[in-house]
Amino acid sequence: MTSARLAGSLALVLAASGCGDGARAPAPGASIDLGNLAAVEKAVAAQRGSGLLLNFWATWCPPCVAELPDLVDVARENEGRGGRVLGISFDLMIPDVEREEALELVRGYLSEHDLALPTLVYDAPDYETINARFELPGAIPVTLAYDRDGRIVDKHVGEADRERFAEMMQKALAR
Repeated sequence: MTSARLAGSLALVLAASGCGDGARAPAPGASIDLGNLAAVEKAVAAQRGSGLLLNFWATWCPPCVAELPDLVDVARENEGRGGRVLGISFDLMIPDVEREEALELVRGYLSEHDLALPTLVYDAPDYETINARFELPGAIPVTLAYDRDGRIVDKHVGEADRERFAEMMQKALAR
């Protein structure tokens, strides 16, 4: 892809997603990194002992970005009780976008909207593997709730709201 075409594609994605300046720092608490399936599994396993909402999203997905403020708020409200949230971004699905560009899209979006959402940008050659592993329907957003023992206790396909995220977090934190 030519650099002019790439810049044009990136500008379109930024405009469509509402992204601002990709050079901004992520919101506090919003570590952003690349990760394959093993990294996603390791990140989920690292949350054992906490209630976890695992959210699959992308900056180019309107229902995904619409629900993120509620997701982050519910996580913040439950942090003292052991509630955690982790985002898995599918921003590398955009044709011809390179790894660093996808990282900047995610960083820019989270920073622009002041969202503290630790996120792994999924970096693997196909999405069938992660969809099969987490029993995802293919379309995003999808949110999975894990209890403190690492078991999935709830699943929401499609855009959720604050009430639904709070319900999922309650299930994740229940003993």
